[in-house]
Amino acid sequence: MKKINYVYVLMTLAMLFSSCSDDNDTPEEPKGDYENGYFVSNEGPFQNGSGTITFVGNDGTVSQNVYKTVNGEDLGNIVNSMYIEGDKAYIVVNNSNRIVIVNRYTMEKEAVIDGEGINNPRHFAAANGKGFISNWGDPFDSADDFITVVSLESNSVLDKIPVAEGPEQMIVSGNKLFVCLQGGYGSNNKVVAIDTSNNSVLNNIKVGDVPESIVTDSKGYLWVLCTGNPAYTGNETAGSLNKIDPSDYTLTTFEFETVQHPSLLNSELGELFYSLDGKVYIMDEDGAELPVDAIKGLDGFFYSMLVDGGQLYATDAKDYASEGDLKVFDIRSGTSLETIRTGIVPGQVVIP
Repeated sequence: MKKINYVYVLMTLAMLFSSCSDDNDTPEEPKGDYENGYFVSNEGPFQNGSGTITFVGNDGTVSQNVYKTVNGEDLGNIVNSMYIEGDKAYIVVNNSNRIVIVNRYTMEKEAVIDGEGINNPRHFAAANGKGFISNWGDPFDSADDFITVVSLESNSVLDKIPVAEGPEQMIVSGNKLFVCLQGGYGSNNKVVAIDTSNNSVLNNIKVGDVPESIVTDSKGYLWVLCTGNPAYTGNETAGSLNKIDPSDYTLTTFEFETVQHPSLLNSELGELFYSLDGKVYIMDEDGAELPVDAIKGLDGFFYSMLVDGGQLYATDAKDYASEGDLKVFDIRSGTSLETIRTGIVPGQVVIP
């Protein structure tokens, strides 16, 4: 009898563990139609019409204007940028002076940040439970630019941090926010460091003219690409690539030729990528000088660039009035992988 009971107990336990295993193997429910893939934010027509969002699925499907498809309304004029933080996407709509917050998986609108705390917004960053939004204010007034601080929980405005003219791209490093002060309609040459814990300005770091893009490398150093003043200003200056130690603001500068105006800096796996004169260049982050030769096969005057997973995602705005293209390349070989139709003026590729 005891032997029979022992076998019975073993069979019962085996069935129980099998049941638990089956429960754990149950596939998760999809989070939404836009879970598996990436986005392109399209600025839309200048001064009229609305910007849009394109979704590119991992299965190759392409869906246009997904925000309006889901919400039945337009985003607004000039979708300048889009950022994903957790399960939310923050869409910065420049001319309409608003930040539209959506669920990144479903694209359903959850909130809008607007009002007097938003004026000519450009870019978004997040740290310490707060969102930071760069604002030009009146583009003809060089003294009214600021960073808006918002609560990521309540979406309410917490603070406004005055900065010098033309705050644009931003990046978080540790407890600090670094903001490129590009210059708005004018020209600037600073990167401002802000303490994200108390919203205080820590330093204004002088770099080259028109700091256009900023990235972090594999060692935690910041790199700022400055395009320099263009010739039409009557005060043309050289572009430069600037390396900043975020701990003490030590600066190392690489100068381009006076006639050269680089842009669209990216960083991946210890290497830096940028566009110059219709070509793409690659530089080791430990390199002692700027590269001479461009990557073959990547010719084109791209409107925006993103390097991710060994691939280059480059947008072509064409005539700025009709649908653009996203061109995907293998970054090493320069081989074209695919071309994807987008909305009008594709300004940013956003890969979660």
